[in-house]
Formats: sequence, C-alpha cells, structure tokens
Amino acid sequence: MSARRLAALAVFAAAALAAVPALAWDVYSYPDAKFAVQFPAPPQIGPGRYRTAAGLEAPAQVYVARDGSVTYSLVLADFTGTALDKDAAIADAVKAFGLTGQVLVDVEARINAEYGRELSIDAKDGARTIAAIFFFDQHLYVLEGRAGPPEPGAQSANLIRFQQSLNFLR
Repeated sequence: MSARRLAALAVFAAAALAAVPALAWDVYSYPDAKFAVQFPAPPQIGPGRYRTAAGLEAPAQVYVARDGSVTYSLVLADFTGTALDKDAAIADAVKAFGLTGQVLVDVEARINAEYGRELSIDAKDGARTIAAIFFFDQHLYVLEGRAGPPEPGAQSANLIRFQQSLNFLR
C-alpha cells in the first residue's frame, strides 16, 4: 500500500472515530435517596408512580439517561409506611420483568449486605434488558438498562456496566 493511501486511510479512520461520540460515564450520587449509580450522561429526574402486581401504589422518583436506542433508568419507589416486605417487593418486580420477554438470567445479587436480583431479558420486541432489583430502607430500586433493536447485544457491556454500578449510601 502506498504512503498516500495509508495517509488517506489514517485521515478517514481519524474522522470516523471523531464522529462517534464517546460516552462520558460518570458516577451520580444522591445522598438523600441513599444511592449512587453510573450513567453515560446526566440523568433527567422526575416524579412517577410505581404499582405492584397486587395493586399497591407508591410515589417514585425516576432517573433516566438515553444514548441512541439505549435507555438507562432507575425507578426509586417509596414504600415507607406500607406493609410491603422485601421478599414480596423483589418477587413482584421480577415477575413484572418476566412478562416482558424471555428471562435468560435471574440470579441473587448483593450490594454490601443488601440482597436483590439481577436479570437479563430478551424482550418480545427484540430489545435486551439488563436489570437489578433491590429493596433497601423501605424503598424499591428498579434499575434497568434497555437496548433496542436491531442489535441490542452490541450494547451488552454498557448495560452490564450500568447494572453493576448501583451502590447504596448509608
């Protein structure tokens, strides 16, 4: 290959890499909500509601960041003052994810002394979801990284990075 072709290839490669925005993953800490998590961009935060399969509803805060066809979200539902227990809350959230597609992985997980579940789901619509579910201090934490079609598997590393980044603050 000639020097001229190599130079042209190098310029093309540099331009192609410059056109791909690098994700600026950072840790976002929320001491009042007792958690920290990594997002690829500053999340939008807003109010929401969380409803269990049994019909129990709770106020929630929703944290969402997007990168193309990938959505990173954490729903923090406040069950303070209710009789909902940890095992029932986690089982209910796992069941809800199971309704969205085929659960490929469902394992017990721990963050410090808190236990929960980690899931990987191939959704019916062709998306891939990686989730973590924990119940800590009367709050349900539902973390979900969701990559849409056509190639959701290409985002697996980022989805797992998000899932594994959740940390509880005391």
